[in-house]
Amino acid sequence: MRRIASLAAAVALLPATARAAEGGDSSSLLIQPQFGTIFWTVVTFVILAWLLGRYAWKPLLTAVETRETGIRDAIEGAKREREDAQKLLEEHRAMLNLARKERADAVEAGRKDAERLKAEILEEARKQREQLMKQAQAQIDAGLRQARAELKGEAADLAIQAAGKLLGKNLDDQTQRRIVEDYLSDLERLGGSSGTRPS
Repeated sequence: MRRIASLAAAVALLPATARAAEGGDSSSLLIQPQFGTIFWTVVTFVILAWLLGRYAWKPLLTAVETRETGIRDAIEGAKREREDAQKLLEEHRAMLNLARKERADAVEAGRKDAERLKAEILEEARKQREQLMKQAQAQIDAGLRQARAELKGEAADLAIQAAGKLLGKNLDDQTQRRIVEDYLSDLERLGGSSGTRPS
Protein backbone atom coordinates (compact mmCIF):
# COMPACT_ATOMS: atom_id res chain seq x y z
CA MET A 1 0.00 0.00 0.00
CA ARG A 2 2.93 2.36 0.65
CA ARG A 3 4.20 1.60 -2.80
CA ILE A 4 0.82 2.50 -4.33
CA ALA A 5 0.65 5.75 -2.38
CA SER A 6 4.19 6.77 -3.42
CA LEU A 7 3.48 5.94 -7.08
CA ALA A 8 0.23 7.92 -7.02
CA ALA A 9 2.04 10.91 -5.49
CA ALA A 10 4.78 10.70 -8.13
CA VAL A 11 2.25 10.56 -10.96
CA ALA A 12 0.34 13.51 -9.51
CA LEU A 13 3.53 15.57 -9.35
CA LEU A 14 4.45 14.90 -12.99
CA PRO A 15 2.22 17.64 -14.52
CA ALA A 16 3.43 20.19 -11.96
CA THR A 17 7.04 19.31 -12.73
CA ALA A 18 6.35 19.62 -16.45
CA ARG A 19 4.78 23.03 -15.99
CA ALA A 20 7.65 24.21 -13.87
CA ALA A 21 10.03 23.09 -16.55
CA GLU A 22 8.15 25.02 -19.21
CA GLY A 23 8.13 28.15 -17.08
CA GLY A 24 5.62 30.95 -17.26
CA ASP A 25 2.75 32.17 -15.23
CA SER A 26 0.94 29.31 -13.60
CA SER A 27 -2.41 31.13 -13.38
CA SER A 28 -2.53 31.73 -17.12
CA LEU A 29 -1.68 28.08 -17.71
CA LEU A 30 -4.81 27.03 -15.96
CA ILE A 31 -7.01 29.19 -18.19
CA GLN A 32 -5.38 28.33 -21.48
CA PRO A 33 -5.37 24.67 -22.37
CA GLN A 34 -1.99 23.36 -23.32
CA PHE A 35 -1.08 20.09 -24.93
CA GLY A 36 1.47 19.19 -22.29
CA THR A 37 -1.00 19.66 -19.44
CA ILE A 38 -3.64 17.63 -21.20
CA PHE A 39 -1.11 14.93 -22.08
CA TRP A 40 0.26 14.61 -18.56
CA THR A 41 -3.25 14.69 -17.06
CA VAL A 42 -4.30 11.83 -19.32
CA VAL A 43 -1.10 9.90 -18.58
CA THR A 44 -1.58 10.46 -14.86
CA PHE A 45 -5.20 9.31 -15.06
CA VAL A 46 -4.29 6.15 -17.04
CA ILE A 47 -1.45 5.26 -14.67
CA LEU A 48 -3.63 5.93 -11.65
CA ALA A 49 -6.48 3.86 -13.13
CA TRP A 50 -4.04 1.06 -13.93
CA LEU A 51 -2.59 1.13 -10.40
CA LEU A 52 -6.02 1.23 -8.82
CA GLY A 53 -7.22 -1.60 -11.09
CA ARG A 54 -4.22 -3.76 -10.31
CA TYR A 55 -3.77 -3.11 -6.61
CA ALA A 56 -7.08 -1.77 -5.29
CA TRP A 57 -10.04 -2.71 -7.51
CA LYS A 58 -9.09 -6.35 -7.97
CA PRO A 59 -8.85 -7.04 -4.23
CA LEU A 60 -11.99 -4.97 -3.68
CA LEU A 61 -13.87 -6.83 -6.42
CA THR A 62 -12.53 -10.14 -5.14
CA ALA A 63 -13.65 -9.26 -1.62
CA VAL A 64 -17.08 -8.16 -2.93
CA GLU A 65 -17.41 -11.37 -4.96
CA THR A 66 -16.30 -13.45 -1.99
CA ARG A 67 -18.81 -11.69 0.22
CA GLU A 68 -21.53 -12.09 -2.42
CA THR A 69 -20.70 -15.79 -2.72
CA GLY A 70 -20.79 -16.13 1.05
CA ILE A 71 -24.16 -14.39 1.24
CA ARG A 72 -25.51 -16.53 -1.62
CA ASP A 73 -24.24 -19.68 0.11
CA ALA A 74 -25.77 -18.53 3.39
CA ILE A 75 -29.12 -17.88 1.67
CA GLU A 76 -29.03 -21.29 -0.01
CA GLY A 77 -28.03 -22.90 3.28
CA ALA A 78 -30.90 -21.13 5.01
CA LYS A 79 -33.28 -22.34 2.28
CA ARG A 80 -32.00 -25.90 2.69
CA GLU A 81 -32.32 -25.66 6.47
CA ARG A 82 -35.84 -24.27 6.09
CA GLU A 83 -36.77 -27.14 3.75
CA ASP A 84 -35.23 -29.62 6.20
CA ALA A 85 -37.13 -27.99 9.05
CA GLN A 86 -40.33 -28.16 6.99
CA LYS A 87 -39.73 -31.86 6.28
CA LEU A 88 -38.99 -32.46 9.94
CA LEU A 89 -42.16 -30.62 10.91
CA GLU A 90 -44.18 -32.74 8.47
CA GLU A 91 -42.57 -35.90 9.88
CA HIS A 92 -43.40 -34.78 13.43
CA ARG A 93 -46.98 -34.04 12.40
CA ALA A 94 -47.26 -37.45 10.73
CA MET A 95 -45.80 -39.12 13.83
CA LEU A 96 -48.20 -37.16 16.04
CA ASN A 97 -51.17 -38.16 13.88
CA LEU A 98 -49.98 -41.77 13.93
CA ALA A 99 -49.62 -41.66 17.72
CA ARG A 100 -53.12 -40.19 18.04
CA LYS A 101 -54.51 -42.89 15.76
CA GLU A 102 -52.69 -45.61 17.69
CA ARG A 103 -53.99 -44.16 20.96
CA ALA A 104 -57.54 -44.07 19.59
CA ASP A 105 -57.14 -47.65 18.33
CA ALA A 106 -55.81 -48.73 21.72
CA VAL A 107 -58.71 -47.03 23.50
CA GLU A 108 -61.18 -48.66 21.09
CA ALA A 109 -59.50 -52.06 21.55
CA GLY A 110 -59.61 -51.59 25.33
CA ARG A 111 -63.30 -50.67 25.15
CA LYS A 112 -64.04 -53.73 23.01
CA ASP A 113 -62.04 -55.95 25.37
CA ALA A 114 -63.94 -54.50 28.34
CA GLU A 115 -67.27 -55.12 26.60
CA ARG A 116 -66.22 -58.64 25.68
CA LEU A 117 -65.04 -59.30 29.24
CA LYS A 118 -68.30 -57.87 30.59
CA ALA A 119 -70.30 -60.12 28.25
CA GLU A 120 -68.21 -63.13 29.31
CA ILE A 121 -68.72 -62.31 33.00
CA LEU A 122 -72.46 -61.85 32.47
CA GLU A 123 -72.65 -65.11 30.51
CA GLU A 124 -70.69 -66.93 33.20
CA ALA A 125 -72.96 -65.45 35.89
CA ARG A 126 -76.04 -66.51 33.90
CA LYS A 127 -74.67 -70.05 33.54
CA GLN A 128 -73.85 -70.22 37.24
CA ARG A 129 -77.34 -68.92 38.09
CA GLU A 130 -78.95 -71.49 35.83
CA GLN A 131 -76.77 -74.21 37.32
CA LEU A 132 -77.65 -73.08 40.85
CA MET A 133 -81.32 -72.96 39.90
CA LYS A 134 -81.07 -76.47 38.46
CA GLN A 135 -79.32 -77.69 41.60
CA ALA A 136 -81.93 -75.96 43.76
CA GLN A 137 -84.72 -77.42 41.63
CA ALA A 138 -83.12 -80.86 41.88
CA GLN A 139 -82.86 -80.46 45.65
CA ILE A 140 -86.47 -79.27 45.81
CA ASP A 141 -87.59 -82.19 43.62
CA ALA A 142 -85.59 -84.61 45.77
CA GLY A 143 -87.10 -83.08 48.92
CA LEU A 144 -90.59 -83.32 47.39
CA ARG A 145 -90.04 -86.96 46.44
CA GLN A 146 -88.78 -87.71 49.91
CA ALA A 147 -91.68 -85.78 51.47
CA ARG A 148 -94.18 -87.62 49.23
CA ALA A 149 -92.65 -90.93 50.13
CA GLU A 150 -92.80 -90.07 53.80
CA LEU A 151 -96.31 -88.70 53.41
CA LYS A 152 -97.33 -91.79 51.51
CA GLY A 153 -96.00 -94.00 54.30
CA GLU A 154 -97.72 -91.91 56.97
CA ALA A 155 -100.93 -91.82 54.98
CA ALA A 156 -100.77 -95.58 54.52
CA ASP A 157 -100.35 -96.13 58.23
CA LEU A 158 -103.22 -93.74 59.02
CA ALA A 159 -105.42 -95.34 56.40
CA ILE A 160 -104.73 -98.81 57.77
CA GLN A 161 -105.60 -97.69 61.25
CA ALA A 162 -108.73 -95.94 60.02
CA ALA A 163 -109.79 -98.92 57.93
CA GLY A 164 -109.15 -101.26 60.80
CA LYS A 165 -111.35 -99.18 63.01
CA LEU A 166 -114.04 -98.92 60.39
CA LEU A 167 -114.10 -102.60 59.55
CA GLY A 168 -113.80 -103.62 63.08
CA LYS A 169 -111.39 -106.33 62.26
CA ASN A 170 -107.71 -106.51 61.71
CA LEU A 171 -106.39 -107.44 58.35
CA ASP A 172 -102.91 -108.70 58.08
CA ASP A 173 -100.33 -106.02 57.72
CA GLN A 174 -99.31 -106.93 54.17
CA THR A 175 -102.87 -106.89 52.85
CA GLN A 176 -103.62 -103.59 54.51
CA ARG A 177 -100.50 -102.00 53.07
CA ARG A 178 -101.35 -103.26 49.53
CA ILE A 179 -104.89 -101.82 49.73
CA VAL A 180 -103.61 -98.40 50.92
CA GLU A 181 -100.89 -98.24 48.28
CA ASP A 182 -103.44 -99.05 45.53
CA TYR A 183 -105.68 -96.32 46.88
CA LEU A 184 -102.82 -93.78 46.97
CA SER A 185 -101.77 -94.73 43.46
CA ASP A 186 -105.34 -94.13 42.29
CA LEU A 187 -105.29 -90.78 44.05
CA GLU A 188 -102.04 -89.76 42.35
CA ARG A 189 -103.28 -90.88 38.96
CA LEU A 190 -106.61 -89.14 39.31
CA GLY A 191 -105.04 -86.03 40.85
CA GLY A 192 -102.54 -85.78 37.94
CA SER A 193 -105.24 -86.15 35.26
CA SER A 194 -108.22 -84.25 36.66
CA GLY A 195 -106.78 -82.30 39.56
CA THR A 196 -109.52 -83.66 41.89
CA ARG A 197 -109.18 -86.24 44.63
CA PRO A 198 -111.72 -89.09 44.93
CA SER A 199 -113.79 -89.15 48.08
